[in-house]
Amino acid sequence: MNHSQSEARTETRWLAPLFVANAPQDLRDALQMTSLSVENLRSIAIVGSAGEGQRLARICANNNIKIDAIVDDDRSKVGSIVEGLLIEPTSALASLPKTTPVVIASHRVLNASKRLRDQGFRTVIPFATLQALAPKQFPPHMFYQNLLDDLWANRGKYEALHDRLADDRSRQVLDAVLGFRQTLDPLILQQVLSEDDLYAPKGLFEFTSNEAYVDGGSYDGDTIRAFIDRVHGRFDDIYAFEPDPATFEKLSSNFRHEPRVHPIHAGLHSHVGQLRFRDDASRGAIFANDGSSEMPVTTIDDVLGDQRLTYVKMNIEGAEIDALHGGRNAICKWLPRLAISVYHRASDLWRVPELISEIRSEYQLYLRQHDGGIIETVLYALPPSGEAPTVP
Repeated sequence: MNHSQSEARTETRWLAPLFVANAPQDLRDALQMTSLSVENLRSIAIVGSAGEGQRLARICANNNIKIDAIVDDDRSKVGSIVEGLLIEPTSALASLPKTTPVVIASHRVLNASKRLRDQGFRTVIPFATLQALAPKQFPPHMFYQNLLDDLWANRGKYEALHDRLADDRSRQVLDAVLGFRQTLDPLILQQVLSEDDLYAPKGLFEFTSNEAYVDGGSYDGDTIRAFIDRVHGRFDDIYAFEPDPATFEKLSSNFRHEPRVHPIHAGLHSHVGQLRFRDDASRGAIFANDGSSEMPVTTIDDVLGDQRLTYVKMNIEGAEIDALHGGRNAICKWLPRLAISVYHRASDLWRVPELISEIRSEYQLYLRQHDGGIIETVLYALPPSGEAPTVP
C-alpha cells in the first residue's frame, strides 16, 4: 500500500465501523439505536402500495401491527384496497400524530424521507430497516438479504475495492453506499447522487459512431432508445437480451424496422439452456429453482462468437456475475466498456468488480450512484484511456 492509498483510507468514514464491529449483531444494534425498537412496534403508516407495500401490509396483519394509514403518490392506486385498508393520497398523513412511525415501502426512499422529515414525522424509515433488524419477522427482499452480514464478513473485500477504484468520486460513492447499508439513512447518499444518464454518465466516457452494444435486460427497449438518442442514431449493432415472452414481443415490435437491433429471446447467463424464473413484481425477478416459469438463457460468447463488442450494459436481476462468466471470451478479446448493476445481491458490490478485474486486470473501475436508495448502484469498467482492445 502506498502513502496516498493509506491517506485515502483514513478519510473513509464508513469503512472503519466494519473493522470495529465484532459481529453482524453489532451493526444491528447500532442500526436499532438510530431507528426504532421492532419489539415494541405496535402501529405504523405505510408509504407505497406497490408490491413491497402490499407485502409489508400482509406482514403487519399477521403480526398484529396496526396500520394507521397506507398512502401512495400514484393517483391510479388511490382508492384501491390493500389488506382491507383504503389506499389514500399521501396528504392523508397530515392527520396522523408526528410520533407515528412511517415506513417507506419502496427501494427509492430519499425524496420521500426528506419530505416526511420536513413534515415533522420523528421516525421515518425504509421498509429495509425492519428487514435488517428482524429478518425472521420481516423476510428480506432479495436486495437486502444478508446486507449487514455481508458488510461484516467481507469488510476486507470492501477495503480492497476502495483501493482499486480509479477516482475520488468513486471512493466517495463507495463510502456513501457503505454508510447507507449500515444505517439505511438515504440522506447519506444525497451528496453522491449522479444526475448524469444512467449507464452513460458524462465525463467517464464518450460513445463513438460505430458502437457494438450488448444490452442485458432490455425490457421493451427503453435503454436502447436512450442509447440511440445519445449516439444520434449512429451505431453498428445492438444485441438486445430479454427472457420474458410478453416483454420480448414488445421489444421486437418496437424495433421491427431497425435491422441493426437484434432482439434475442433469452436472458444472459453463464451457459446456454433453460432456467426457472420467478417474478415477484417488486424489482426482484430472478432465476430461481422454485420459479413458476421456465425461460431460455444464453451467453454473450455464444451469441457474438468473434463479432466485435464495444459496450455492455447489464441490469439482469442478480444474474450479472453469471453473465460476466458467460461473456469472458468476448470481454477478454475486445475489452469493451462495461456498465454493470451491483445492487441486486449484497455481495455484488464487491464480487462484480473483483470478477471483472480477474477477467482483464487493465480495467479501470468507477462507481456511481444514480438513485436515492439501494437501487441503481452501477460499476463502470473502462479500458485504459487510449488503449486499443487486444487479445491478452
